[in-house]
Amino acid sequence: MKRFISLAMASVMAASLLPATAFAATGDVKATAKVIGAENYTEGEMNQKGSEGIIAQKDAPELQLTFTTADYASSSVPEAEIELTLDKADFLQNDSETVVSSKTTEDDLTGLIYLKDDDGTYALTKDTDNDNYVFDTDSGDETVTPLKDAAGNTITISDLDVYDTDNLSFVLTGQMERGWVLSYNLTSKLTKTSKNTQATVTVDSSDIILTNGDDLVYASIESKGIDASVKKLKDVAVEEVVTIEDLKIEPSVGANMEAVVDEGDEITLKLNSGFEFANNDNNKITIKADGTTITPEVEYEDDEIVITVDGDISADVDTLTISGIKVEATSAKEGATATIKVSASGNDSVSIEVATVVDYAVSMSVDEDEDVPVIYSGVDVDNTGITDDSDHESLEVSIDETFAGAWDNSKKFTLSLPEGVYAADVDVVVDGIDLDREDFIDAYDNGEYEYFEFDKRIFEENDSDNDPYEMDVTFTLVADPDFEGDVVLTLSGDAMEEQEVTIAKFVKPYTVSAQQNDLTIDYRNTEIPTDVVITEAEAGLWEKGTEFALTLDKIDFDDDASVTADDKSGMEIKDVKTKDGEIRFTVDSESDDEPATLTVSDLTLYMDRNLPAGAYDLNMYALDMLGVDSAEKAEDFDGSDYKAADKGYLTQTLLADEDTTVFVGDESDDIDYTAKTGFVNIVTAGSDTTGFTTKLTVPIGENYLIAGETKVELDAPAYINAEGYTMLPVRAISTSLGIDNNNVLWDQATKTVTILYGDRIISMTAGASVMYVNGSSIPTSSSVEIVNDRTFLPMRDLATALGVTDLTWDTDPTTGKTTTVYMNVNR
Repeated sequence: MKRFISLAMASVMAASLLPATAFAATGDVKATAKVIGAENYTEGEMNQKGSEGIIAQKDAPELQLTFTTADYASSSVPEAEIELTLDKADFLQNDSETVVSSKTTEDDLTGLIYLKDDDGTYALTKDTDNDNYVFDTDSGDETVTPLKDAAGNTITISDLDVYDTDNLSFVLTGQMERGWVLSYNLTSKLTKTSKNTQATVTVDSSDIILTNGDDLVYASIESKGIDASVKKLKDVAVEEVVTIEDLKIEPSVGANMEAVVDEGDEITLKLNSGFEFANNDNNKITIKADGTTITPEVEYEDDEIVITVDGDISADVDTLTISGIKVEATSAKEGATATIKVSASGNDSVSIEVATVVDYAVSMSVDEDEDVPVIYSGVDVDNTGITDDSDHESLEVSIDETFAGAWDNSKKFTLSLPEGVYAADVDVVVDGIDLDREDFIDAYDNGEYEYFEFDKRIFEENDSDNDPYEMDVTFTLVADPDFEGDVVLTLSGDAMEEQEVTIAKFVKPYTVSAQQNDLTIDYRNTEIPTDVVITEAEAGLWEKGTEFALTLDKIDFDDDASVTADDKSGMEIKDVKTKDGEIRFTVDSESDDEPATLTVSDLTLYMDRNLPAGAYDLNMYALDMLGVDSAEKAEDFDGSDYKAADKGYLTQTLLADEDTTVFVGDESDDIDYTAKTGFVNIVTAGSDTTGFTTKLTVPIGENYLIAGETKVELDAPAYINAEGYTMLPVRAISTSLGIDNNNVLWDQATKTVTILYGDRIISMTAGASVMYVNGSSIPTSSSVEIVNDRTFLPMRDLATALGVTDLTWDTDPTTGKTTTVYMNVNR
C-alpha cells in the first residue's frame, strides 16, 4: 500500500512540471461552415455584356463559420490558420474584375472579412498603430477600436495570402466565443458559366474542427426555364368539357419573366393526344400579369394555344396567370390524364397535369394537401370538460359537376356520415347551384340525423351553356363517446357513382386499461384484485372540475375506491366517492408537461347472491363532457330531445330560433360506454346450475332447431364437414340450452369463442383441434370451423364441453350420415 502511494505521488509531481500547454486538448475549438445567400443564375445572366461571370461584392453570398465550441484549454493566445478553396471560380479584389494573384494588401480583402458577436458585426480594417488587421468596433470613428476576446487579447487577421487564384489562407488570432460568426464575402469570378455548373467553396483548418466544410455550393448556373402549376386537378367525363382553374407560369430561374422571354417570343400551351382545347376567338382565355389583365396576341388551335410575348409580359412581371382554359376529352378513355406542355422560346419546356377522365359526372373531393383535422369524441363543439380549442370543423368538401348539366336534378342523392358521428352545423358555399344551409338542415331532418337525404328537383337543371355547378361544404362535427377513427363521408345516389372522402378523425379524450377478474358471489365488500388505469389523451386536456364516473353492468360498487394520479403529470384528483353504485372523482388540478395516468384501486362490489354466472362490463363516463351529472342520465340521454337553449350532451346554440330542435343526431341511448368487456366474470353463480333441462332437436342442414316446444331460427345450420363429423353451431346450441347470450363471448382478434356457465369456462379457437375447459386442454375430433361468421364444433366435443350426457342422433340408412341430433332427449 505504501509503495502504491509513493508511485502515485511521483506521478503527480512529474505532471506538475509540464507546461500548461501540454494539457490543451486537441479539437477544443469547433465551428460549422455554411453559405448564406447562395444564388442561381442563368447562362444569359452570367454572360451579359461586361459581367463575364463576375459575382460582385454587393451581390455575393457569404461563407460563415459559426463557432459552436470554444473551450480553449491553453493559456496562450490561440491562433488558427484557415484556408479557403474555390472550385470553378477565382477570388476577386473587392468589386474589381482583377483576379487576386499575389500576396494581398489591405485594399485587397479587408472589405470581404467580417466578425459578428452578440453586439454587432465588425469589418476588417488596417490598424496603423500596430501595423496589423483588426476588427474595428467603432467604424464611424477615425480612431480604430479593435475587438478584443474574453482574455483581453486583440483579435487579428494576419498572413492574408492568395497563393493560387482559387486558394486563400489567413491566420485568425484570439479566443472565439460560442456563437461568434466569422464571415467571408465570396466576391469571385466564375471560370465556367455553362448550364449545370456549380461553384463551391471548401474550408479547411488544422486548428479548428469543422462541420460541413466541404464543397459548399454558393452559385449555380441553370438553364433558362419556366415553371407551371394549376390550383387543382380537375375531373372530366368522356366527350365533355372542363374549365381549368388558373394556370400559373413563372420563371424557374431569375427574378421575373424578363429573365426568360423577350418581346416577340412565343409561349405555347400544347395538349396531349385524346384531348383538345375548346377555346376560340369567341371563347377566349384570360391572361393576367401580376393580377392585371393584359391582351397579348393569342392564336387558338385544337391542341395548341400560342401567346405572343409583348411588352406587358417581358417587362417586370413575376407571374402570368391564364384562366378560362377549356379542355375537352375528345377520344381519351376513363383513367387518361390531360397534360398541358408549356414552352417558351429559348427555354426548357414543362408539363403539367390538368384533368383526369372519369366515368361519373359528379365528383366529390377534399384538398389532399390539407391535414385531416383531429377532434375529440364525446364532447360538444364548445369542448366542455376539455381544454382543446378546436372548432370541430371538417375538411372542406367539394362536390362539382364535371360538365354543365351532369348533375341530374330529377334524381335523389345522399351524403352519409359514419354511425355515431353527427353534424352540429354546416357551412355551404355554392357556385351556380341553388342550395343553401336551410336545404341541408331539411335534408338532415329527413334523414333522421343519420344522413343528408336530398330529394329530387331541389335545384334547377344546369344549362349546358353555363359553367358546371360547384358546391363546397364544411361540417361542424360531434361524435358519440364510443366513436373513434376516420370520418368517411359517402356521396351516393342514382345520378352518380358512390364516392368516399375522409373529412376528419375522432379520438377519445381518454383510454382505459383493465383486466378480467374471475370472482365468486360474496355479497358485500367483494374485493376486485386488479386496478383500473385511465390515461389522458394529451397533457393538459382534462379541464379542472371535470367529473368522471365508473360503473359495472348490474353490479354496484360498494365502498369508496382510491384514485391516484402519477407523479410526473402534475394532475391532482379530489372528491373520490361511491354514490348510487357509481365511483366518482373530479379533476382538481390539470396536468402540465405529460398526460396524466390515473390508477383506480381498492375496488369493492355489492353483489346480489342471485346474480347469474357470466361476464359483466366496466363502463366509463366523462360526465361534464357529456353534459350530465350521473351515469344513469348518460345512458338515458337522447340528444334530439334537447333544444338549442338547453345545456346537455351534444347541444349547441346553432339556429336562430332557440325552440328549434338542435341540429345534431339522436339515438344516443345506443352509445356504448364499455371500457372493459367482462371486467368482472362470475364463475360460480348463486343459483342452481347443476345441469340442462331443455330438450333440443337439431335437424342437419335445416335453418332451425327445436328448443323444448319452441322453434329457433338459425342463420347457419348444422352440417357434416369434409371429415364426416357432425358440426353444431356453438352459440345457438349454448343459448338454446339456457346459457345467457351475454355469456357466450367472441374475440375477433384471436377468433376465440368463450362460454361462461356455472363454474365452467370453455374456450375454443377457430382452426384449433383442441378446446379448453377451466384451463385444461381437451383434444377435439375435428378442428373448430367458422361458417357464415358462426363458430362450429363437432357434436360430441360440444356436448362434452357443456356437460350434456344425454346425446342421441338419427342416421340415414343409405348414407350412414347423421340426419338429426337430440340433446337431453330419452329415445
